[in-house]
Amino acid sequence: MLFCDTGKYLKQLFMKFKNLFDGLVKDILEDPDSSAMFREFIDRFKDPVRLLGIQIDGVEVTQSIQYFHADEHLTSAADRGPDNSITLVVDKPAMVRVYVSSRITPVNNVTAEVTVQRRRYGVWVDAEKLTQQFPGSINADTSPDYATRRRSLWNTLNFIIPAANMRGRMRLKVKITSGGSDPLIAEKTIEISAFLKQTLRVRGIPVQYWGPDNAGNQVKLSAPTLADFQTTSATAAQMFPVCTQPDITLAGTFTWSNPLTGNMKDGNCPKSWDDLLFWLSIAKAIDGNKTDRTYYALLPNNIPVGNTGGCGGGGAVGAGFINRGMSMAHEIGHVFNFSHAPGCLPADDKKFDTNYPAYEPYDSESSKMASIGEYGIDTSDNWVYDPASARDFMSYCPTRWISLYHYKALIENPILDPQIVSSSTDELPPWVEEQYIDPLRVPDPTPPWLGRRLFEKMDLPQVSVIVISGFTQFDRIDVQSVMRLKTRLWSQGRAVKDTLVELLNANNEVVDRQQLYNLETQPCGCGCGGHGKAAADTIGIIQAILPDRDDIAAIRITRSQEEIWSRRAPAGRPEIRDFNVEVHGEELFLSWVTITNQNTIERFVRYSTDNGAEWHMLALNLSEDRLQAPVSNLPPGNLVLQVSVSDGFHTVTAQTTVDIPRASGSVAIMWPTQGCVVKSDTALHCWGMASDPNGQAIPGRSLRWELNGQAIGEGTELWAALPPWESEHCLKLVAGDGDREISTSVNFLATASGKRPYRKSDC
Repeated sequence: MLFCDTGKYLKQLFMKFKNLFDGLVKDILEDPDSSAMFREFIDRFKDPVRLLGIQIDGVEVTQSIQYFHADEHLTSAADRGPDNSITLVVDKPAMVRVYVSSRITPVNNVTAEVTVQRRRYGVWVDAEKLTQQFPGSINADTSPDYATRRRSLWNTLNFIIPAANMRGRMRLKVKITSGGSDPLIAEKTIEISAFLKQTLRVRGIPVQYWGPDNAGNQVKLSAPTLADFQTTSATAAQMFPVCTQPDITLAGTFTWSNPLTGNMKDGNCPKSWDDLLFWLSIAKAIDGNKTDRTYYALLPNNIPVGNTGGCGGGGAVGAGFINRGMSMAHEIGHVFNFSHAPGCLPADDKKFDTNYPAYEPYDSESSKMASIGEYGIDTSDNWVYDPASARDFMSYCPTRWISLYHYKALIENPILDPQIVSSSTDELPPWVEEQYIDPLRVPDPTPPWLGRRLFEKMDLPQVSVIVISGFTQFDRIDVQSVMRLKTRLWSQGRAVKDTLVELLNANNEVVDRQQLYNLETQPCGCGCGGHGKAAADTIGIIQAILPDRDDIAAIRITRSQEEIWSRRAPAGRPEIRDFNVEVHGEELFLSWVTITNQNTIERFVRYSTDNGAEWHMLALNLSEDRLQAPVSNLPPGNLVLQVSVSDGFHTVTAQTTVDIPRASGSVAIMWPTQGCVVKSDTALHCWGMASDPNGQAIPGRSLRWELNGQAIGEGTELWAALPPWESEHCLKLVAGDGDREISTSVNFLATASGKRPYRKSDC
């Protein structure tokens, strides 16, 4: 009680002194006889008086994870960084957190305003005012606890910079004000910049399941759609330093018929998953073996599984289930050559990253548990990830987010196509090149660094190659597929020691040889994959891609110069007859007749939009000389369709043209998700995307949002106020696709009490 009375007395005393001082200053400044010396004394005296009230301790600007007063919680100086030194990227929303405190006694009802300024002709000018998020006000304490403030958004004053405005150099002018008739005021200014644009690019392989369910009954589970890929990618797009609009295109549908049962062992995928990944690696080759995208297969839910929820391999192909966003992020992380983070791994899984740091005091060198190292924030659901409990997304732990370690590894990562961009012609981005030759433009040439990629994209042409695929188990090699086709001559994986694939001519002379690669696979309950750490060449998927030749009479694999597998050309070649293509409504029908003397053949179908310069997969592993596929799997317009048949050595093709009618595009709501729960007293982040039938993004100006039937705005994202009651709401996204409209909707719950709302809203 004595302390409370003392604090109250000090506050009253301070306010009396402040009022007296303000009055004295006013009188002096209005007196024309006041001396310049006394005015200077007053100006110097103002700041200490202001410091006796409230103050801004700092401003954090974060898109996923960020340094802020790192010396107050991280033990090692090597783990720390200056405030806001984690790179901000273009076209990704950022949260601005304002930290406040008081010097003498706690001050209630402190609010803030943040004004974004931009340079115009060398002068900072106000550009926009940010809308304050929850909470509307906080209390400024005299000695706020560091962890308490950072682990909850309720302890800071929060603002959002929308994705569309995160571009270029900015200055944030922050002003905080206390409540009451005579408020205390404090101000602070910081500069931030976002010139780096990165994009998550995915080549999706939709998988349909025609096989037994858990009871042994035959079922047909439809393949995921483009919208399913987009919504599943939301977690990765939220965590990674990338723009909020991932670039996702689809290859053709792949049919799978076997349960994915069996359990992981010694860090290896179950045999059922390896069998799937074997065909996915072949699908990647058939699809052109694209070098600028991450291949990921999405499976429908309800396929029988063991203890493995996903898997992937060194062939840059991962696989997981619909709406398992963290699994997809984990798989893609492995494709980026990230190993497992040392957290919650099975005892027999030794394929973890030994370089992962121990962020003390949350981890120790002797017992690493993959702490994320700093406080992370999901700007969609406003969840704060505490480094004391949150673990890196490459671990197996339950509460996961991206760490400082992996976030930094993704900055300027070539696979994300990093580019330097500018916000406007009134300011210039960083200079990244010293030489530039630009064609004459009127009135001015483009600045030499604007839009330039930090890494030259390697766009290899499709050439005629031989793709050899199979399995290895201990010293045994089992080649199950030999295809000759046009694709990119690009191999991935880990070279198998002392093992080569050789091409021989009719005289048994070696005319070419290449390394055999192990597409090492890794499993986990969340879905994982990738290269991982080097393991023994005892098990896994193998593949080699070699330039094709006309004089090849035999193929063999040698280990330490000893032949361990070989195959000679058969006497004849397969033949394709009566290739026919028809379009009926929304379905495409293909049929042909294969003539061959071989018992086992492989069939696959591809299409081209540029007369065969670039081929894309439509279907593979066909058991019959026919195919039925939805036209939505193909871009509209005139296409070349090609059917290929391989007898294990020779591959023959037949092709024809077809005109594909225009199908509907795709629209997806990334947040909120169907059935999720949000807080009714916070602004709702509405985030979505749409694509036309060619896979091109529909611009934000053609997207409009409706909440419970009422229009609330347009664009790929916006923040909308919810009604002040607890309820179930319907959010709808409508996209203009040429002369038609496409739409999707989700139902979600809004609550402040945590109880289930009593109102409902139908979409």
